[in-house]
Amino acid sequence: MAYSAPSPADLKARYPAFAAVSDAMVQVWLDDAAAFAGETWPDADRRAGVMAYAAHRMAELGIGTGNIPAGVVSFRSGSFSANVSDAAASRAGLTATIYGREFSALRRRIFGGPRMAWTPPA
Repeated sequence: MAYSAPSPADLKARYPAFAAVSDAMVQVWLDDAAAFAGETWPDADRRAGVMAYAAHRMAELGIGTGNIPAGVVSFRSGSFSANVSDAAASRAGLTATIYGREFSALRRRIFGGPRMAWTPPA
């Protein structure tokens, strides 16, 4: 099966939190994500990888709905105040969003083959 790049409609169907985001905005992030799930990815997984990475980047920037980070233990709107659990506060990079964790799991499944360790002789 040949690879076909995902469209904004594909991403919105997979991740409804971005349904209200303009197609133009989603396309920008899909184009950007193509560099992170590129030609070395199997065609069957590449679309999912591109959409997961694009969704991760948008969620990091607060684009979309329902993007209050997991671990928020209290939130107030007037004069903004938020308390975040230590576990959530320590998340960074791809672990910061559910979409990033999905991208990481895909990448690990595809490229996480056996590892070898060697201790050189003293």
